[in-house]
Amino acid sequence: MIRRILKKTAAVAVVSMMVCSMFTGCGKNGETKDTGVKTVRAGAMPYYLSVPLQVIKDEKLDQKYGYQLEIIDFPSGGPMAEALGAGEWDIGPIGAGGMIAIPNYNAKLIADVEYEMDGAWIFARPDSEIAKAGKNLTDYQELIGSADSIGGATILGTVGNISHYMAIDYVSKYGLSIDDVNFLNMETSNVYTAFVSGQGDLACMGSPSAGLKLMEEGYVLVGGLRQQGNPQQDSILVSEDFYKDNYDTCVNFMASWLEAAAKLNSDQEYEETMVTKFYTEHGRSDFSEKDVKDECGWNTYMDASNIKDKETGAWMQGLIQCYVEAGAMEENVLDALKQNTTADVVEDALKKLEK
Repeated sequence: MIRRILKKTAAVAVVSMMVCSMFTGCGKNGETKDTGVKTVRAGAMPYYLSVPLQVIKDEKLDQKYGYQLEIIDFPSGGPMAEALGAGEWDIGPIGAGGMIAIPNYNAKLIADVEYEMDGAWIFARPDSEIAKAGKNLTDYQELIGSADSIGGATILGTVGNISHYMAIDYVSKYGLSIDDVNFLNMETSNVYTAFVSGQGDLACMGSPSAGLKLMEEGYVLVGGLRQQGNPQQDSILVSEDFYKDNYDTCVNFMASWLEAAAKLNSDQEYEETMVTKFYTEHGRSDFSEKDVKDECGWNTYMDASNIKDKETGAWMQGLIQCYVEAGAMEENVLDALKQNTTADVVEDALKKLEK
């Protein structure tokens, strides 16, 4: 069932991105006509993982490192992954959608985005049997629910992104598979509205701002990636062609990204300003000043000082392993991830930063 949903979602995304590309005027990677400087089309989503792009723009780090940044916006990871396959962007941060782009389009995973992260959560209604079931798992003491209360439930989320993985992992903790529930696929931005209007039994929220609203409104946090022992780490992917044909520009982009991340890590007030600006300029209005402050307090980016502390791609490997065990992906997807995970861009970027 999951394979069918993923395939259908991918087909819709390809059509959507073909239509989008007709109107957005996205440039082709390579030299711009007026300056001769390489253009880097960075894929982005209006969430925390993409905020360093705002810093690169504002601080003119793209100019410092000899390229011109163009940001290409996507609503979620599924369409973003398919757009990479269609040649619509070159490099950028992505979440669970990376598991589509890597095996299907030979994308390279060159770095992880966050060092630590929270804010991807699952909610139930306070009067639901799931909430009433309470905490029953010794190994995951923050989780709420039971096999009996979760089995047959309708879960709202987005196929192919972090909410889908979170749901698969959550139900597995109770000995269930995704086939034991009804996963209702919808765009990420619609999950909150659908849930508060009465749809579904559980809502998988990849957006901390929407999750915080649900908490304030009395909904019960029953699961989440950190609570399930799998705190999220998004990844930076680069298309196969851009990696091969513009390797030095990949390095320059990565050097600017790491410098931007360091600026965000070193000053939370500055980070809050950049997060607010990026969210606003990229179409979001579903957050408050407190939401941004909380999100920045929970999360830390990978930068030059900590990027070697963790194995690159380890979180994505765990994500794909979860899908393989759930029967949603073939084992060879893991092989593709291992073959396409490379540390060379980061290594060369670190050398550039040391000069």
